[in-house]
Amino acid sequence: MTVSLWQRNPTHSTEHCDVAIVGAGITGLSAAIELESRGISCIVLESDFAGSKASGRNAGYLIRGAAENYALASRKLGRDMTRYLWDWTQQNLVGLKQLGLESTPGYAPRPSCVVALGEPEHSELIESHEMMREDGLRVDLIDQSSAPRDPLWRSGKPTIGLVNPDDAVCSPIDLVQLLAASLSSTPLFEHAEVYRVEDEGSRIRLRSRPVDVLCSRVLVCTNAYAADLIRDLEGIIVPNRGQMLCVEPRDRSDARLEYAYYLNHGSEYVRSAPNNQIIFGGARTYHADNERTSADEISNEVQDHLEQFMRELITSEYRVTARWSGIMGFSPDGMPVITQCRIHTLENPNIWFCGGLTGHGMSMGYQTGRHAARVMLEHEPTRFGLDRFRA
Repeated sequence: MTVSLWQRNPTHSTEHCDVAIVGAGITGLSAAIELESRGISCIVLESDFAGSKASGRNAGYLIRGAAENYALASRKLGRDMTRYLWDWTQQNLVGLKQLGLESTPGYAPRPSCVVALGEPEHSELIESHEMMREDGLRVDLIDQSSAPRDPLWRSGKPTIGLVNPDDAVCSPIDLVQLLAASLSSTPLFEHAEVYRVEDEGSRIRLRSRPVDVLCSRVLVCTNAYAADLIRDLEGIIVPNRGQMLCVEPRDRSDARLEYAYYLNHGSEYVRSAPNNQIIFGGARTYHADNERTSADEISNEVQDHLEQFMRELITSEYRVTARWSGIMGFSPDGMPVITQCRIHTLENPNIWFCGGLTGHGMSMGYQTGRHAARVMLEHEPTRFGLDRFRA
């Protein structure tokens, strides 16, 4: 978004810090927590309010792994990288629990279940189960004879399910507020969109409406909106819209789902929500061209598709209570990106980016944000650099 002459305040103050973080979602706030724990002064700038973008608009899944099942991910990324990624997401939840996530109102331990509705995913989940057990991961395999009798299984559609027993769900806004509250000395400026970045020799100046920030390093954590500030990331971090539907079933028992479910290779997802509601999200892959956008709005075609899934898999008797969308940043291989970069024509090497979490910011963002801070400060080795795409 551009900023007019009249919206710029020439008399506002200049704040000084070691690191300026652009973006107050899960990743940016987590990076700030890591920096503060190391005694590094930082300031967080957010164009809207903390958690206003995808961090506060998702389904609240805290799951192990990624959208693709373990077998498919191993073919795409390699077995070693897949095992690393599954452990990465496990550690993400461990870290959030240590921070106090279990005490937030919306938290609940909830196993996730990757469900197959037929082939080829049925065979892939059997293979995934075998591979995960070989790799020392706790996992269960269920079918119609051993599955819970909740609405999804009663529909008769699922053929098999891969259960991750140690996963959880939460309110995304609770999580963002927990991260923000964990900062004791780091200022968070909301409604502070960065509209210009200037190189001042050894320092970098970020200009926003309420404040200027003069710093030694910048960490950009704007995920889907990365290319708005960093043109070098165009085509690498691609905005994709995810849409959600929330309903209240007429029969309250239809709102009780035993697991947080993934369907159709992660294309759709459904879980119970507070106050006897059901959240159903996805259907993006069926309308991929239209959903490859940064327009934060719902579309009839996707919402109709979600309601069709609701009727087929859960219940046809419901009242719609909410519809919304969120914009995710996708990377070419579905893994995060941490890299040094340029902002427009600036050649300053102390500008970094962390994002591209491909719809899994809840499950990766805390671990990845803290790791990005260490990579920036100490050049800690990372598997998430841009060199993997060049190779």
